[in-house]
Amino acid sequence: MAAASTEIPDGPGDKDLLAPGIHAAYFFDSHAEKQQKLFSLCREAVDEKNASLIYVAGKQGVKGIRLSLKDTGFDVAAYEKKQQMKIADSEEFFLSSGRQQTFLPVQDIIEKITGYEKEASKLGFSGLVILCETDMLVRKGYLQGYKEFDKSIGTLLPKSHITLLCAFDSRELTARGVPNPESEIGPLHSVIV
Repeated sequence: MAAASTEIPDGPGDKDLLAPGIHAAYFFDSHAEKQQKLFSLCREAVDEKNASLIYVAGKQGVKGIRLSLKDTGFDVAAYEKKQQMKIADSEEFFLSSGRQQTFLPVQDIIEKITGYEKEASKLGFSGLVILCETDMLVRKGYLQGYKEFDKSIGTLLPKSHITLLCAFDSRELTARGVPNPESEIGPLHSVIV
């Protein structure tokens, strides 16, 4: 588990959210707020940090995220062609396939992520940034599995060139019985945005 979280009142200006080893929790209350923050971090990751980027899409889906990024002038296809960016579906990234989906064993997810990190390094990128929407996982009842993943990945990140920002829809969490998301989920991260 990560040490006590640090609240960042003014956002990224106070701390480099994309620095290697950061494990951040971002709580949002609207679709527009989420996109504004995450899409600006996408641009910073690939343009300023020269990092490889994995965007794990939630309920909007891979196609929806691709179109929304394109609407903001972000050339997803160009970054994908350079193998600098991948948009993944949260269910495919974290859940088993088949009729009876289960949350993948945490070690399997961590191995997948470290594989992406090695590939990014071979391609000459400065590190790996993962922006992960959790809304679909929470909606489908996989919050506990995701929390276990958060606990485990928190020990790997400080020793890596990986940055992980977990985006949580406060409305989804409240609807699933988490009345104070920042106090329950925040401490699993090194930073609360």
